[in-house]
Amino acid sequence: MKEQKDLEKTQPEETLKQQDMPKQKAAPVEPTPDMGDDDNVATAEEMEAFIRDRREKEREKKEKREDDKTDVFGEFVAPENSIDPYLDPDPTLPWVKYNESIFLSRGCRACPRSYEPVSDMETHSCSKVTSTNWMKGIRQPGGTPFDCVEVRFKNNRKDFYRLPDGLEVTEGDVVAVEGMPGHDVGIVSLTGEVCRIQMKKHHVDPKGENIKKLFRRAKSADIERWAESIKGEQNALLKTRQITQQMNLEMKVNDVEYQGDNSKAIFYYTAEDRVDFRQLIKVLAEEFHVRIEMKQIGVRQEAGKVGGLGTCGRELCCSTWLTNFKSVTTSAAKTQQILPNPQKLAGQCGKLKCCLNFECEVYADALKKFPPANTPIRFKKGLALYKKTDVFRGIMWYAYEGEGELYAIPAESVKKLIEMNHNQEYPEKLEDFQVELMSTAALIQEGNTAEFERELRRMADDAGEGGDANQQTEEHKDNRRERKGGDRKGGDRKGGDRKGGDNGDRPRNDGHPRGGDPKRGDQRPRHGDHPREEQRQRLNDQAQRVNNNRHSGARNNPRRSSNKGN
Repeated sequence: MKEQKDLEKTQPEETLKQQDMPKQKAAPVEPTPDMGDDDNVATAEEMEAFIRDRREKEREKKEKREDDKTDVFGEFVAPENSIDPYLDPDPTLPWVKYNESIFLSRGCRACPRSYEPVSDMETHSCSKVTSTNWMKGIRQPGGTPFDCVEVRFKNNRKDFYRLPDGLEVTEGDVVAVEGMPGHDVGIVSLTGEVCRIQMKKHHVDPKGENIKKLFRRAKSADIERWAESIKGEQNALLKTRQITQQMNLEMKVNDVEYQGDNSKAIFYYTAEDRVDFRQLIKVLAEEFHVRIEMKQIGVRQEAGKVGGLGTCGRELCCSTWLTNFKSVTTSAAKTQQILPNPQKLAGQCGKLKCCLNFECEVYADALKKFPPANTPIRFKKGLALYKKTDVFRGIMWYAYEGEGELYAIPAESVKKLIEMNHNQEYPEKLEDFQVELMSTAALIQEGNTAEFERELRRMADDAGEGGDANQQTEEHKDNRRERKGGDRKGGDRKGGDRKGGDNGDRPRNDGHPRGGDPKRGDQRPRHGDHPREEQRQRLNDQAQRVNNNRHSGARNNPRRSSNKGN
């Protein structure tokens, strides 16, 4: 019993030693971070968090995939990782944010430096109603340089100033000029003789005493104060619009321009009726602490200041080059035979487009060659009334009274018909004088048909030249046969005899190439009966059929656009 107890005591110690043996052997091995029991075994909370994150990522991928789908073309589906070079930024490149410069309305991209002129590229690309000095660098021989320059300010505001003695400026210089009161800062836009021509155009006397003075080139202090005043223009515009709305004034504030020394502000507005803004001036003076000047402009000048794109796809004429505004009436549209549609004839300003005046004189001069419009013409079939005119084609459209079908009549024919009516002569019907007109598709088809006809004529000419060559070859062969003694007249043989032959008579059907069947002799190609002649005849017939079909289709449809008459 005692020995058994000793064994039971020693047995656990031996088992403990056996369990410690592998630990001692594995001791030299350095444990890695993944070998810990806590890292290898995940808890229930960690598993739930892992599953939740996995589902969240799958849901985000699905939403992104749905966002990438576009229905613009119906079938296109953008790839998951696609990048639009025009819409999406490239993740490999740094993001560049565009900030609009407040100096763009002044004619430069950024704040200019003192005594450094603005480049020509900036003044022409950033300025509205820019000017080009086409006499730049040309000096007038034997004369003193012109002492006035043109200075531009915000948007399209410009003015002329006189240079002091001994000061020379160039285009693009930032200068300080006389203001009302104080001084203003602008950029020189024109100098020299072109400025003289511009002053004459605007009816400004270069020797007048009312021309303001140009003080100097702008110093750094002038430019800094000018830049500070420009920064407050947008805020002043928004506040002024809120104030006018609170005061229930029927006016629209379009633009605000601060003077270079920040002592005065010009407010441009549009209004349909007279506006009493005396109380408004007091409120604005207390709000901005500057001298207030109100200027009323028209809707056309407003469009020139704001700018934009017209229906033609180009920048507005009033904001690029047009400075002299002429009144546009509906008669200009009627002269050019344009339908009076207000939505199409109105520009961005809501008035008639200025471009209606550009070609009005050309149309008026061309209409002098036409007979008087609205003149009815009497036929035996009925009375024909005038409908419209096509100035470019020289066509006048008429229709029978009470009918809607139009007939295109040349202007010369209309003159003759009116003269015949004055002489109590009435033609049979209007259809006898109509001209065939084509649509755009018909014009294209006619061009293709004409090209096809030219190709057919070319092929026919080539075939004719080849036929002449083959004809000469056949004549040469006939002459050679006659020298050998074979007499053939029209492909027929007299009795099947061969005259002059040493071999005597031969039967007709002996298979000899010089004798044989007379039908065979008739089928031999001769002058006037060559395959090339037949081909040319077929091509000519085909071209004639095409031409007949085209003219027959034009006769059946009197509204086709051809300039050919019956």
